Amino acid sequence: MTVIDNQATFTGTSQLFSGLVGDIGGTNARFAIAERKGDTYGLDHFKSYETEDYPDLYAVIADYFNEIGGKPSLDFAACAVAGPVVEGAIKFTNLDWLVTESELKARTGVRKARLLNDYAALAFSLPHLNANDCKTIGPVTRGKGNVHAVMGAGTGFGASVLVGGAFGPYCLSTESGHASWAPVNDFEVEIHKILRKKYGRVTIEMLLSGPGLVNLYQAITTARGEPTLNLTPAEITHLEGEDAQGSRYTVEVFLDILASVAGDLALYQGATSGIFIAGGIAPRLIPHIDESRFRARLESKAPMTALVETIPSHIITHKCAALVGAANALTDAEITA
Repeated sequence: MTVIDNQATFTGTSQLFSGLVGDIGGTNARFAIAERKGDTYGLDHFKSYETEDYPDLYAVIADYFNEIGGKPSLDFAACAVAGPVVEGAIKFTNLDWLVTESELKARTGVRKARLLNDYAALAFSLPHLNANDCKTIGPVTRGKGNVHAVMGAGTGFGASVLVGGAFGPYCLSTESGHASWAPVNDFEVEIHKILRKKYGRVTIEMLLSGPGLVNLYQAITTARGEPTLNLTPAEITHLEGEDAQGSRYTVEVFLDILASVAGDLALYQGATSGIFIAGGIAPRLIPHIDESRFRARLESKAPMTALVETIPSHIITHKCAALVGAANALTDAEITA
């Protein structure tokens, strides 16, 4: 499989750089070779590997280089990782892997190696996505200013902010998923009471994630006095066909809360350029989104409604957005320093 983005002839005075880019999670490790010159870039030699088959990341990279015909001449390596990067290193939660920038640099022979949180990589991708890479929710298509935010529900909840301008782009990774969740109507208050009794403090991630879908389903069926089945997140979001599990109300409430949190984060972070939604869940639910309802929940932020009404909301559908971000995370000056 080959992925090419913003393909163009490399011209001008900017230097051409080649790099290894990766998107490393608990289950899969995906790689591509990036070529970048100024604001133009391309991704080629895309391959994906199951992490359980390897003792460490460097063994995966060795296999990748073998499969693409040998290690090419590289200037940089940038890998998006599912977890916090502390002083240039990550110890994966679901893998017995320790990865450091210094070892990545030594194993790949690059000038500069960078590890970055996966939502930081998604943030760096935002200026490079086009209309075909996202589904815009609602009538607002262009925002104002130079602050973008990205959030998403998957195994957990992640969020980052990208600030542009003369000194940008600068990315701020956040732990917004662990902020407290605020219900906005009486039924959500009932859900909050049920979850608070079970967990104590109720966070955004407790609802907007795969496990959060299960929490939400169980709380909703309890509040409605209905039988609670032992459903997985995939079963809860399976709404088509004769074997659909009747969890449409849970999905509706999930999307309401997703929209409400998107509006909150846009305000928290001053993201007037747009709020982007990533992760594994939202793209699958696009056919079930009532855009007017979604925007009404997102914009219901009195006394700041007029501001939030001007902020576009997008769901990222690009399959390799984290690789796009990794390809553009380092500046030319960082690579050559």
